[in-house]
Amino acid sequence: MRKKTLFLLAIASVVVLAASLLPACGGGGGGAKTEIVLGALNSLTGVNVLTGQEQKWAYEQAVADINAKGGVNVGGTMMKLRLVFEDDQSTPDGGAAAMEKLIKVDKVDLTLSTNITPINEAAATVADKYNMYFAVNTSWADFFQKDKFKMATDIFTTTGAAAEGPFQVWSTMPADQRPTKIAVLVEDNPDGQGFGSGFGPAAQKYSTGGVTYTIVNNDAYTPGSKDYSSNILKMKSSGAEALFFLGSPPDGITLIQQIKAQNLNLKYIHGWKGFWDVQFPNTLGKDANFIIHDGFWADILPYPGAKELGDKFKAAHNGVDSVSIGLPYASVQIVAQAIEKAGSYDSIKVRDAVRGGTFKGTTMGDVTFDAEGICVTPLLAMQWIDGKRMQVWPQVSSYTLQWMPPWNAR
Repeated sequence: MRKKTLFLLAIASVVVLAASLLPACGGGGGGAKTEIVLGALNSLTGVNVLTGQEQKWAYEQAVADINAKGGVNVGGTMMKLRLVFEDDQSTPDGGAAAMEKLIKVDKVDLTLSTNITPINEAAATVADKYNMYFAVNTSWADFFQKDKFKMATDIFTTTGAAAEGPFQVWSTMPADQRPTKIAVLVEDNPDGQGFGSGFGPAAQKYSTGGVTYTIVNNDAYTPGSKDYSSNILKMKSSGAEALFFLGSPPDGITLIQQIKAQNLNLKYIHGWKGFWDVQFPNTLGKDANFIIHDGFWADILPYPGAKELGDKFKAAHNGVDSVSIGLPYASVQIVAQAIEKAGSYDSIKVRDAVRGGTFKGTTMGDVTFDAEGICVTPLLAMQWIDGKRMQVWPQVSSYTLQWMPPWNAR
């Protein structure tokens, strides 16, 4: 009798162990699963940490706001969202490793991007390997269109459209005031090289009405560099009047400090990525005045919830504003709407709901993706004046661009 009892207990133990090894119920909303897990890449460390912080805040706020309203309706069942972050370390290799961990270790249902194109490209390759939907924002749309990733969608602008930004700003000013000799300095990586190549065509396109724009320098630098003296000397030698820069916030701060130290007087400086973080004016003080930066969004735009989102960010950041949070916030809104359209959180079904889909009422307005999952959005241009951002493109107020005075005339 005792042997029979021990035998039955052994069988029961095997059954319990086998049950514990079964995978959790996956996509589609079935079983006992009560939440949808969104895995997000984020630059928690490295040179991109300053811009990564705002994206992380936006993701967290979007999830909190959606959950406060009951969550996402998946085929008639309300499910909450949960975020899991993995550090991309501000590098493509780190992004690929983070995506691998989100999928294989964290067992997420869907994934959200970081905000650097080469990192997202590396992560998208991994997402394709595992058929994991990857909702990308803040990565050059033309890059992702060319790469033809099967599981990624992207909402952002193109390098060509971004390169036209300074010329659009200048079009608001008298022709005889505009700088015509332009220096370009970008990160030496695929992101920077692709972006830098767009300025030549843009200069040609806007050389009208007796104004001819010339790219006099087009250089690349190693991200994280501490010495820009050779680049600055080239700008002086070429007679550059304007500078277009793509780099990280730490690199941008160092560059401006050295431009002042070497007394390079430029009429116009426009930066992408590196100049829009609030640490830029906080560190440089009045030396940040008159410098232009790009922006993906602003709380003054007439989009649903834009002002409210801006107010929440300011309340959490001692009154500081942001020109980036609307885009990642909208990305979560789009994923939530796509899940509801698909009636499922299955990766392929959600991806298919985004491709060719229109999503209304986001903090980026009503957005439409093409059949390949690309949505091109416009960029803004802001000018730093005493720590405040003054929008110069598109013009939304009476404020107009102010040219940079010489360093010794401030």
